[in-house]
Amino acid sequence: MAFDYALGDEAHVVHPVHGDPAASLAIDGQPLQAVLAPGASPGEYTLEIDGRRETVFAARRGDALFVHLRGRTLRVDAVDALERAHREAAPGGEGEALRAPMPGVVVEVAVEVGDGVASGQLLMTIESMKLQTAIVAPHEATVSEIAVAPGGRFDQGAVLVRLEAAEQEESPA
Repeated sequence: MAFDYALGDEAHVVHPVHGDPAASLAIDGQPLQAVLAPGASPGEYTLEIDGRRETVFAARRGDALFVHLRGRTLRVDAVDALERAHREAAPGGEGEALRAPMPGVVVEVAVEVGDGVASGQLLMTIESMKLQTAIVAPHEATVSEIAVAPGGRFDQGAVLVRLEAAEQEESPA
């Protein structure tokens, strides 16, 4: 799962890295080893990134996290990039576009154009930074386009799959 973080006026993309003992996360594509441990008091933490230790204080208010580090307090907003991509998929004349939450490569396409799909059904699997993500149907629909074939590379925001709303059967009156 990838997350977009807004740190002050700066946006960053953070991905957990699985299967690589030298890195636990990647920030804007840069792999890092990071460990967060509880500190001596509530809200206090020790953050170690690539061997450098910092004491940080954190407090949550709603969906926002406030972090105090080196005399500055920063607001950190996290957005699940896959969830955001589903929200931004806009129905239109060309159908609903499911967009890439991060740059990567298509590992597998599980459907074909013309297939009817159920809500939650796997459409394709993508990979970014060794992390595989399932792209699933947000609702019942018909696949109208597969925009990227297996092995194909794409950028963040690229259309991966287009869906047309499933036709509703008319019930007898």
